[in-house]
Amino acid sequence: MSGFETIVPVVASAAMSVAGQASRASAANEAAAAQADAQARQNQLILQRQAADQQQQRDLLEKASATQRARMAASGMDGSGGSADAILAGMSQDTADSINASAQTAQLKLRNPSSGSSMGSNLLDLTTGGNAGLSVLKSFYDSME
Repeated sequence: MSGFETIVPVVASAAMSVAGQASRASAANEAAAAQADAQARQNQLILQRQAADQQQQRDLLEKASATQRARMAASGMDGSGGSADAILAGMSQDTADSINASAQTAQLKLRNPSSGSSMGSNLLDLTTGGNAGLSVLKSFYDSME
């Protein structure tokens, strides 16, 4: 029986080691899944903020265009053709460029949850960044008043 008594602790030790490894693997999988979920939520936040910024820029362009047309009409300029069209087209192009730039920035901030890439910004950067183009358009509109 002494052989049996020596094998039992070895077998028990091996079983505990396998169970510990399985537990660690499970915890690692859960952590990876939680990180992937957090990155997916962050990506969703980036896309929502981008959509809101784009809509805000379009609304601001519409308001600035209406104000510019009113100013041109008040000064006796026809609201169509020539200089008026050039001014309004320039405003539209500036807005389109700003929207494209913010879309590119948002794409750079997006992370692929499966790649584990750390490229992009953290949430603190997202709360302060991304409004550079919008501030240019706001300052343009403010200068018109």
